[in-house]
Amino acid sequence: MTKPSLPELLHAAVTAVGGTERPGQVTMAESVADAIDDGSHLLVQAGTGTGKSLGYLVPALAHGERVVVATATLALQRQLVERDLPRTVEALHPLLRRRPEFAMLKGRSNYLCLHRLHEGVPQDEEEGLFDQFEAAAPTSRLGQDLLRLRDWSQDTETGDRDDLTPGVSDRAWAQISVSSRECLGATKCAYGAECFAEMARERAKLAEVVVTNHALLAIDAIEGAPVLPQHEVLIVDEAHELVSRVTGVATGELTPGQVNRAVRRAAKLVNEKAADQLQTAAEGFERLMELALPGRLEEIPEDLGYALMALRDAARTVISGIGATRDKSVQDEDAVRKQALASVEAVHDVAERITNGSEWDVVWYERHDRFGASLRVAPMSVSGLL
Repeated sequence: MTKPSLPELLHAAVTAVGGTERPGQVTMAESVADAIDDGSHLLVQAGTGTGKSLGYLVPALAHGERVVVATATLALQRQLVERDLPRTVEALHPLLRRRPEFAMLKGRSNYLCLHRLHEGVPQDEEEGLFDQFEAAAPTSRLGQDLLRLRDWSQDTETGDRDDLTPGVSDRAWAQISVSSRECLGATKCAYGAECFAEMARERAKLAEVVVTNHALLAIDAIEGAPVLPQHEVLIVDEAHELVSRVTGVATGELTPGQVNRAVRRAAKLVNEKAADQLQTAAEGFERLMELALPGRLEEIPEDLGYALMALRDAARTVISGIGATRDKSVQDEDAVRKQALASVEAVHDVAERITNGSEWDVVWYERHDRFGASLRVAPMSVSGLL
């Protein structure tokens, strides 16, 4: 059978979504197909109404091998996965003689964690994973959200936060989700076989088109550990937003609250000397932050430099200590350790980055009415990261 031409495929797709073919859309689709075939880079700027999504989805689906599509906004992600791709696949199926698979992939914290939901993590002294009082009160906002999440966990097929309607507060979601650093890993977790994040990754491995976001694309590029399935073709939609999203991922932050949280989480897992060292460093950093004025730091002040080195060294000691000691009195210790390590490693990494003083980084103070002062570091350019 003769292979369908790109104009034929595009016509079928446009008809399926109820649109009208436009000359610019045809030109774009042909250019995208050529770039995919010869492995070249392509920059497309098209005005509103061009039909950009179909302009790249049709050649991507016709390609027959995995293509990653990265968008900046949730709205476009949902449009692609819930409207454009299902209709386009149905329209192209008879012509391609196959039904291309597609999937959406997000960062781990966007998916409900069954381990966190069912097992929880022992509380910090000042900040419990589950606020015992509020969670027990079904009339409180937090209590209502947690009850909804428990019920939803039994029905959802994806565990994706955005599939929960209406949504829940960030505070409630934080209590049933984990970052990649906090995750136990599928092989060590009792719920690994049911893990929503792992199932999303498996679906992505089987899909020809994987829809993700700029942030996850940046993590995949920057952190060295692959989070996206292997692919040869990358399409970046809303590319004008890419620099700011990648910069956001590459930005580090230190706050007194963050450091104190790390101290609390690590205190029961290391010896008293290591815990006191981190506590003392945290107190010194907090005193400096109380005096911080918003603005860029052209040079790191001497007192801040010493405070950051103290934090870095204390955090390094604690990280080593967490791996060397075990507390049998703590239930579900692996989860406790992962959470503590994630907190302390985040403090260590930012403190070390700032003390190392890369000429490509910019450091500044920010102050918020609600959250107080923060110390931030970001690359002046992300071109070398991608």
